[in-house]
Amino acid sequence: MRSIICLLILVHGTIVFATPVSYSFLKKARSHYKNEIEKSPEFTKDNAAIDSALNTFSDSSDFRKAYNISWQISLFLLEHGRHALALDIFNDIRQILEAKAHKSNEDLKKISSVYNVIGAIYEETGLWNDALSMYMNSLQACDKTDNEAGKAKVYNNIGKLYFNRNVFDKAESLFNKAIIINKKLDIRPELFNNYNNIAGIYHLRHNPNKALEYALIALNQLDINRDFYNVSIAYSNIGNLYQDLGNKTVALSYYEEAAKIQERNSFQVALLRSYISISSLYQEINKLDSATSYINKSLKLVKNLRNPSQNLFIYKTAARYFNMIGNYKSANDLYSRYITLNDSLETLNSITKIEQIQAVNEVINKEKDNKILQQKINLKDLAIQRQQIILFAAAVIFLFVISLLFNGIRNTRRERKRNSLIMKQSDLLHQQEKQILIDKERNLTLELDYKNRQLTSYALHLVRNNEFVQKSTEELKHLLLELNPRDKERSDRIKQMISDLHQYSSGNVWEEFRLYFEEVHQSFDKNLSSAFPSLSPNDKKVCALLKLGLSTKEIASITFRELRSVESARNRLRKKLGLDPDVNIQIFLSQF
Repeated sequence: MRSIICLLILVHGTIVFATPVSYSFLKKARSHYKNEIEKSPEFTKDNAAIDSALNTFSDSSDFRKAYNISWQISLFLLEHGRHALALDIFNDIRQILEAKAHKSNEDLKKISSVYNVIGAIYEETGLWNDALSMYMNSLQACDKTDNEAGKAKVYNNIGKLYFNRNVFDKAESLFNKAIIINKKLDIRPELFNNYNNIAGIYHLRHNPNKALEYALIALNQLDINRDFYNVSIAYSNIGNLYQDLGNKTVALSYYEEAAKIQERNSFQVALLRSYISISSLYQEINKLDSATSYINKSLKLVKNLRNPSQNLFIYKTAARYFNMIGNYKSANDLYSRYITLNDSLETLNSITKIEQIQAVNEVINKEKDNKILQQKINLKDLAIQRQQIILFAAAVIFLFVISLLFNGIRNTRRERKRNSLIMKQSDLLHQQEKQILIDKERNLTLELDYKNRQLTSYALHLVRNNEFVQKSTEELKHLLLELNPRDKERSDRIKQMISDLHQYSSGNVWEEFRLYFEEVHQSFDKNLSSAFPSLSPNDKKVCALLKLGLSTKEIASITFRELRSVESARNRLRKKLGLDPDVNIQIFLSQF
């Protein structure tokens, strides 16, 4: 019952960098903003503040100003339905903030805000697991700085996740926790979010009177002369509730007020839904001329959105309406557009499905290879046990021969001669056994080298698999961001693909790699832990990958971490190991 924009709040502060730079997120923000203004001239009437800020901004190395302008542009893009472009900018901001070695309280507040807004974008597009992960990261950053206002926003957002999964009691509890904080701090826009969400809970519980009570409380938190978007959303929600209660006249007045605000401010996606709501209300009161007028307005408006999901929704809704009133020609034309567009999206989904099947087949083949490799390792262990038995038997025989030699000294010359011959034969046997042991040791060394090559090959194969999975997941996420959240059928398909890829990428591949590594380097972990007991499990993981000679980029792919994060982890590891800058860490680790 609310828009994603209700979740956002601008956090001001200063981040000081030692070297002036031109930030990538500012370049992207400018580029996306310019492109959208050129493509959609109707946006120009509500962007005067952004244009003024860009025209007066000269020092692109000033992080605070670059951050504030980029954030303002991102909110502008979100307000006009450009979620993917906004997410592109927010991700760049997040990477730069996380890369700072020493973070101030203001840095942590900014990080919390960025995590929060990225989580909100994921939530809006149905990526629940990704959204929850971002919200928890935001909450951790708030805890470090006692950021109560930030905590309230996170409580609200996590409550929204439970709301969307119909866990209403848990959702209402979280919304009330946020209300307690926001009342204490008198943050009225956030109180609007909290009350509006509780109204949504009672609406789905089929209690329209209670829902209307909370919706009106939510509206009272807003400044109607400033909070245009939220006010329009509140009017639409209240109109829905009055329509449910059968008060169509009041419902229509709220719908029309919402549409006026959305028209003035170019809130096109919200306006599209208002037109459909007004049309449906006119249908209920049998004013078909007015209903037709708003259907036509929605068809005209959807042409400018360049959003296939919105087009599908409007084509299907309008086709049903024209079919109902007997305008079969228009209905047939709209159904044809709907089918054509739907088929094109289905084709794209089929291509993605083929890629997913290929990835699954690769996993299956890799599991088979792992089983064969494990069988070889077991056979090699059995061979080593047999060798140990042979060596033990040889030692026993050797001792027995020595005993015979001592006894032969006390016997006759003939006995000494005979024992002397036995000793010579024993020496010959000893030399042969020694040569056999040398040959076997050489073979074991060669086998160890082979295992190392296999292990490195396995790790590089894991890199390729992870890069493929990561690329596929990112492409699917961007595709999902461009879909309408209400386009459930295609959204569910893409989310299932993402979930399958996550299950693949988060499976037991690393555990299998670790077990194989310990089979090849049995004492590495023990020796390393003994020499450096302060190393964390993640440090030991990086050490193992470095011992194999993997690059920082390959390690980042295997561990699903940012390249800068791996570089930072590598530098911290050198400090823990006490290595000078000129010491090669791979050579150092080879001694363990």
